[in-house]
Amino acid sequence: MIRLALLGLLACMVSLGEGLGVEVEDVTGRQLEAALETENLLAVMFYSKNCKTCDRVLSVLERVGEEVAVNGITLVRVNDKKAAKTHAIRNFPALSLFKMGEALHYEGDLTDAEAILDFLSSPEALDVPGQIEDVTASQLEVLVQHQNFVAVFFYTGNKQSNEVMNNLEKVDDYCDKLEISLVKINDLELVTEYNLGELPALVYYRHNIPILYEGALTDEDDILEWLIQNRNSGDEEDIIEEVEFKSLEAMVSAVENIAVLFYNAKSTKMDQILESVETIDDDCDTRGVHFVKIADPAAAYHYGISTLPTLVYFKNGVPNLFDGELLDDEGVLQWLMTHLESAEIEEVSSSMLGRLIRDTRNIVVIFCKYIAYAIIALTHTCYLIKNYAPDELKKFLPPQNVRGMASET
Repeated sequence: MIRLALLGLLACMVSLGEGLGVEVEDVTGRQLEAALETENLLAVMFYSKNCKTCDRVLSVLERVGEEVAVNGITLVRVNDKKAAKTHAIRNFPALSLFKMGEALHYEGDLTDAEAILDFLSSPEALDVPGQIEDVTASQLEVLVQHQNFVAVFFYTGNKQSNEVMNNLEKVDDYCDKLEISLVKINDLELVTEYNLGELPALVYYRHNIPILYEGALTDEDDILEWLIQNRNSGDEEDIIEEVEFKSLEAMVSAVENIAVLFYNAKSTKMDQILESVETIDDDCDTRGVHFVKIADPAAAYHYGISTLPTLVYFKNGVPNLFDGELLDDEGVLQWLMTHLESAEIEEVSSSMLGRLIRDTRNIVVIFCKYIAYAIIALTHTCYLIKNYAPDELKKFLPPQNVRGMASET
């Protein structure tokens, strides 16, 4: 009997502990402002006295408080009308998440514990500008389930991990534009579970499917290009990726070889054209050419495209327009491969030239009516520089395999 009584008492104590949760600290308006200066992630419940709804919401927050803390979020409450007005709070109770002092207001049901947890653990909530977010195993699981693209840096506290982390922070801004969530995690259990071997390591989830980066983690340019080139590896359908304007800008500046189809989504011919060019997408991937499409008129205008559809091949950011038949998939592939393997002088439109002059630090432009005469003149100029100019000018000479240029010796 005594043993049964003790067991019953212990059960009651456990259930009471589960109901109580954690205490949400009550702060003053001045303390809140001080916390906003020091805390990267701060969740604040704004409440008023003699408010029964506020009491119910507080009990919900106390129940989820421990999970909120695991996410690296400090949770407090404040009863200060001046502070509420400062942060655009008009009704009570209210819940806001402050990231580096910037407010993100919760607009859902404040008595729904699950919805609150989703809000406080979402990628948008946890992303701190200028930093690679440190996540837990449970947070990583949520990210992979809800985000199409998640790059995960597994690290330790050693010197090599710190050096790689500094390089990855340079990639983070590009990842934001490309809608890739870049996070870091220090969890040895996951390392063992994934059989990652030595750390640090970079794993990329595309639509829940992971791949391991096997290159040098010290080269941020190679990492960024690898992230872009492998965006479609987890897709179920083999189609050319549709991108937004900001993503395209990041890709053109980061990827050495990228083909972009600018098109009008309302055109009746586009289905047939897309079906044709999608047949060569795999060949392009195999040869290291990333192929994307975009229907944003602002992007076409930015890159000097006046006629749609237009296929543009960018090599190290320099554009080249395809002037053939887009329904000829073999012709398109041959044109792309020719530009991939050569180092010829690119011909651009006047609008493209304007953009290049605006965005490029150093550019040489040949204005000519007769192309053959211009090439002869350029070849002779190179000959003079090679044989008679000071050594510091010879670095401007083109490589030996420039197509279309005769050689003088």
